[in-house]
Amino acid sequence: MEEIKAECLKLMKAVEDAYLGTIDSDGFPQIRVMANLRNQKMCNTAPEIFKSHDEDFLLYMATGHSSDKMKQIRANPKISVYFYKAGEMHTLRLVGSAEEINDLELKKQLWQDEWEMHWPGGVEDPELVIIRLEPDYAKGWYNEGPYKFNLK
Repeated sequence: MEEIKAECLKLMKAVEDAYLGTIDSDGFPQIRVMANLRNQKMCNTAPEIFKSHDEDFLLYMATGHSSDKMKQIRANPKISVYFYKAGEMHTLRLVGSAEEINDLELKKQLWQDEWEMHWPGGVEDPELVIIRLEPDYAKGWYNEGPYKFNLK
């Protein structure tokens, strides 16, 4: 299982996109693509922020305070985040409860200049919010079979 965990951590760093799943008010899953901030191309500050988290599955995602996904998370914080690399038989789904973070210092650490198109007020834009996930478990497919491991 340690090999699979290590490969999952590599996958998180390798892919540019993560797929966030929430539950809407009608009980239906809603999936959308998110920038994978564990990937150095997507977040040039990732190595520093995640330095003390090289061996765990902590995630941060940036979004709008008034977005549908935040409304859904506030109503039901249970989410899943899915990673896969096209052409490989390796997937990773992290499952747990999201936390809404408005810490300015964390926002400064995560801030990417291209985000200004979403948050013209910059890092202090009140619409910018960070989603934090410390997952309960991981599940997916690696090589020729399924896997699951607990993280809490």
